[in-house]
Amino acid sequence: MEFAEAIQQMRLTMWPNKVRPLRTMQVINANLLDQAQGTFRFILNDSGIYFFPATQQHRDTKSHGLSYEDDYRGNAVAGLVMPDRVEIRFHKAFSDNRIRTIWRSVLSSPELAKTRLGQLYYQGREI
Repeated sequence: MEFAEAIQQMRLTMWPNKVRPLRTMQVINANLLDQAQGTFRFILNDSGIYFFPATQQHRDTKSHGLSYEDDYRGNAVAGLVMPDRVEIRFHKAFSDNRIRTIWRSVLSSPELAKTRLGQLYYQGREI
């Protein structure tokens, strides 16, 4: 067993409900963040993040199993990338801890390794 696997196994044994292994995050349209500045929108869930121009509405954008719907009906949260700040709107199916875990997966994805994303806010609170 490799060292990283041993550490992960130890975490799962010691804190089975607290630490989840980071999943491979599907990142769609990450190149938008490199090409221009300003505000971008995204939809996000445990399996992926989809970036798109701010001129599109969250509810009108669906991709790769990601769907944001009004009244919490979709399986994804809606968010904005702004200079020095990332905001995620409230969704009743997503706790603070779940958002933190998903966001760690986003930040650890190879597609976003060199991208500087600002501080994360969920429900208007820094987390």
